[in-house]
Amino acid sequence: MKKVTRKDVALEAGVSETVVSYVLNSNRPVDGRKKARVLEAVRKLGYVPSPAARSLKGKAARHILFVVDDLVSEYFGSIMGELEKLVVGQGYLFSLASDRGDEGFVDTLCRWSFDGIVIGSATISDADIQRVIDTGMPTVILAMNEYPRFEGRYGQVFTGLRNGTHKAMDCLRRRGRKRIAFVDSFNATGRSVNRSGYRFMGYLECLDGGDEIVVDGCSDSCALRQKLADVYEATRFDALFCRTDRMAAESMLALDAMGLAVPRDVSVVGVNNSRISMYTTPRLTSLAIRKADVASATLELFSRIKECCDPQVLTVQLETDLIERESV
Repeated sequence: MKKVTRKDVALEAGVSETVVSYVLNSNRPVDGRKKARVLEAVRKLGYVPSPAARSLKGKAARHILFVVDDLVSEYFGSIMGELEKLVVGQGYLFSLASDRGDEGFVDTLCRWSFDGIVIGSATISDADIQRVIDTGMPTVILAMNEYPRFEGRYGQVFTGLRNGTHKAMDCLRRRGRKRIAFVDSFNATGRSVNRSGYRFMGYLECLDGGDEIVVDGCSDSCALRQKLADVYEATRFDALFCRTDRMAAESMLALDAMGLAVPRDVSVVGVNNSRISMYTTPRLTSLAIRKADVASATLELFSRIKECCDPQVLTVQLETDLIERESV
């Protein structure tokens, strides 16, 4: 038999999942008629909250979950490390979960109780983000894309990717580069670049009427090497702005195999200022996200979400730093 979820209760009662959460947790005032419909739906459907949620009722879970695309990402590991510094001795746990792009993943997530959820996935759907917010658990989005306005109360940390991309593009322009290509991340499905991503939006804004040059839809290193060769043959690009440092390092290897030297023939810039940027040859110029500020802003937003009663989006705007090295 299919397990009854809060979503089922919400549909039966004709309310949002957020209202169901408020009624079951008794942590927000709810209109009497709505409350009665929720309780009747719970009785009718035989809904039973998860054991984890029941055991944590009335106290903070002290457990923060990161929903990400890449479980081995240095970027998210660094942010978690900065968070641990801020809450040392307070008994917090931090977990990573990979967004698998299926409904079952979000169903599982919503059955647990967390003190906070950080959404750092660039591919999770808007509908799934709304479902997470509807649980009533404090939710903070690390804004890598341009999102719609969601219903309910949640937070967004703007890490400065859009303006940071402007810095990277300005740096390349100062080096005399005119045909700058955007290199997207690997993906198994061969999808095109996400045009609502802040990195790509910032790239487009800096073209000054020039043609966009995009290297996307690559599943692995071999595909990237072939795509770069094809695009270079067609455009003779003289610079690459890469979505991540990993893609920048992969691109530098491909350029070397093509007989092109960095930065003599092609300048290369990455994003994240990860450790790999120090070990490429030449060393990689990279856009650094202020991870300690991201961690501090996330905790600030969790606190503000818990204190605020009205449905609204709470935001923090951060800046980035361009670390210039020999690859430009």
